Amino acid sequence: MAMNHNMSDSGAKVTPVPEIPAGAKVYFKNLKDGETVKSPLKVEFGVDGMTVDSVSKKIIATGSGHHHLLVDAEDSIPSGTVVPKDSTHLHFGNAQTSTELKLTPGEHKLTLQFADGIHRSYGSKLATTIKVKVK
Repeated sequence: MAMNHNMSDSGAKVTPVPEIPAGAKVYFKNLKDGETVKSPLKVEFGVDGMTVDSVSKKIIATGSGHHHLLVDAEDSIPSGTVVPKDSTHLHFGNAQTSTELKLTPGEHKLTLQFADGIHRSYGSKLATTIKVKVK
């Protein structure tokens, strides 16, 4: 069953995206920009200054969120925008910090994007993009 990430238009007040703590950042723990890799590849997500929480907790608080992996997509999702859920926007809402990814041979762009407990992006400040070449 597909998750619906559309925001309700019920008139309910939506809490703003939490502030990003000073020094917070996301990064790929085991991959470097320009690296040549084999598929399937293990992708490890890193974050400093934030806590990785499950979306089941629906935590919307400073310093809390979860990872999304954008494959051959944009460099970041604008702050406050709900991260789409499709074949190029992968969600890790169970507080996962790694995945195995199957990619076709050639160059691919990978973006790690952090978002809050209801999938709203923290924007470019908590995103990082690399390119990898798959043999």
